[in-house]
Amino acid sequence: MKRSTHTHSELAKILFEIGYYEAMQDSPFKPRAYELASEALVAMGTEIKETWKKGGVKELKKLPGIGQAIAEKIDEYYRTGTVKSYQSLKKKFPVDIWGLASIEGIGPKTIKDLYDHLKVRTLKDLERVGKQKKIQKLPGYGMKSEEQMMRGLKMMRQSTGRHLLADILPIADRIVGKLKKVTGVKRCTYAGSLRRMKETIGDIDLLITTTEPKRAVEAFTSLPEVKSVHEAGRTRASVRLQIGIDADLRVVTDEVYGAALQYFTGDKRHNVLLRQHALSKGYTLSEYGLFKRSKRGSTNRSKPIVCKTEEVIYTKLGMSTPPPEIRTGDEEIERAKTKKLPP
Repeated sequence: MKRSTHTHSELAKILFEIGYYEAMQDSPFKPRAYELASEALVAMGTEIKETWKKGGVKELKKLPGIGQAIAEKIDEYYRTGTVKSYQSLKKKFPVDIWGLASIEGIGPKTIKDLYDHLKVRTLKDLERVGKQKKIQKLPGYGMKSEEQMMRGLKMMRQSTGRHLLADILPIADRIVGKLKKVTGVKRCTYAGSLRRMKETIGDIDLLITTTEPKRAVEAFTSLPEVKSVHEAGRTRASVRLQIGIDADLRVVTDEVYGAALQYFTGDKRHNVLLRQHALSKGYTLSEYGLFKRSKRGSTNRSKPIVCKTEEVIYTKLGMSTPPPEIRTGDEEIERAKTKKLPP
């Protein structure tokens, strides 16, 4: 039986979002059922998987708040690592449920109304229609509702320490542009959630290749965008930017730049699955490079395969290269193996 390496917290998130998606389809009772099931999973922690191991769907149905349909989805998740109906709903309603639902005062009905009438799909969309005063014009809403959502959005950003992509991208581009002009620098780019174009950004990860690491680090920590310096070493520096977000710079060699870019782009689930696939192909993969394993399973880490680009890694592993935006650890690994990635 194929066992998922995913967590119960992710499963709880999936059930929570399914409930909201069901609300968008005007299902009267399902949303609450999925919400209760999600809460039950959070409360149970790892116990839910132990229950599943004992007897699958039959044992899961004995738990409070878990009916046949939800038990089958839990079973599917632990067997395959995903829930097909969830993936279908995500495609049907391309809405950031988790992000929007984290705003105080926004529930299933509000998300449905915002999507149906204003095409709000993301936090950025919510901010846009709020600034345009469009929410207060919806039937059943008013100025107070709109103001509450905008306050909630502001509080969410402050409490999570995350910033909207639209606010961070221009700053990151400006920093990269300045670093590329530093003497000795060959390549510089951002990685992490910023490169994956996530709706909100927690910090900025930067990668650089240079013949003069010390000069590059000094240039980075001296930028006018920097408020304070957390650390500054020979090949790494971490700073706090004026806008209130951290930025990390890593200096890598040109030979392993592709491996480092792949690793620090993430996300974590994508990397775990990719490393597992690499092992099955006779390789070891890390941020330090791609290494060939011997027949006995040992790895000579003194001789990494030259990976100046990400494409070298994916090609060596018999895969197409997934665009950073879809590296979520869901379906893109299997699609890349069969070279059936979306155009």
